[in-house]
Amino acid sequence: MTAAAASHTVNGKSISGPLQPVGQNLLVKIAEAADTTAGGLILTGSAKEKPTYGEVVEAGSGKFFPNGMQVPMSISKGEYVLYGKYGGTDLDYDGDKHTIVTQDDVLCKLANGEYSASAVEPILDRLLVKVEESAEETSSGIILSKTAKEKSTSGKVVAMGPGRFMENGQTEPPAFAVGDTVFYGKYSGTEVEFGGDAYMLIRVADVYAKV
Repeated sequence: MTAAAASHTVNGKSISGPLQPVGQNLLVKIAEAADTTAGGLILTGSAKEKPTYGEVVEAGSGKFFPNGMQVPMSISKGEYVLYGKYGGTDLDYDGDKHTIVTQDDVLCKLANGEYSASAVEPILDRLLVKVEESAEETSSGIILSKTAKEKSTSGKVVAMGPGRFMENGQTEPPAFAVGDTVFYGKYSGTEVEFGGDAYMLIRVADVYAKV
């Protein structure tokens, strides 16, 4: 085996060349876990929460519709992505923690790798919605505790992707715009937090009404 062939490893085992994802898969180098909480508490070992974002090291070429048209990838090598907590397959690649996720697992891109709401770039038919606060009391005046509050299912669209790629090669035209207030299903999307504020990353199909 040549030196070049032995220059890459997966889970400690040498492979014959660089790892190349296929289809809609992405090889993502996972970001380092935070050492402290927002309140300054120092975290160690298993107490550190596993990050769900990182840099795309390699990307597949995309998938095909039944009519033969290729669905182009919306994500490229070198970009940073945020993905679902339970998506992906973790592995050790060249001594660093990586994960393999599909483009469907990706919630958004993060411009310049910055973990903030202003850096969020939703892909395809995804939306970033700033969640409205739940009601503090019922219509009859009963004050609700934090645990008794109903989960909010509405908020303002702060960023949106270009739309779902269709079989005719076009993107689906948007039904709403940044600044609209939208209502979505109770179990839709993924909740994320930026700067202490709650946001939802949802799909266009999750929205059932707008204002």
